[in-house]
Amino acid sequence: MLERAGTSPERLARTFLDNGRTRAGFSSCAPGSFPGGKGKTAECVHIICGTVFLTNEDGSARRNCAGDTVVLADGWTGRWDVVERTDAVWASVTPP
Repeated sequence: MLERAGTSPERLARTFLDNGRTRAGFSSCAPGSFPGGKGKTAECVHIICGTVFLTNEDGSARRNCAGDTVVLADGWTGRWDVVERTDAVWASVTPP
């Protein structure tokens, strides 16, 4: 079952693995924008459906859609701009 992970925009998620340093799961997000970045956590996201722009802190942006895989290095900060409902699987690793 998906759980609410945010309200603006509406985000639903399910974590399948969480061993402290490594996490993996599924997320679904309605159109809207929200800040991204998790400090020292690196993240890999594979988009199943939908379209999203990832905007880096320097203002450069990239369009990502179904079939794309995005790797966000540890320390990445930026903005997620979801154009249409986006479903994705993800994995994240936090170094010791």
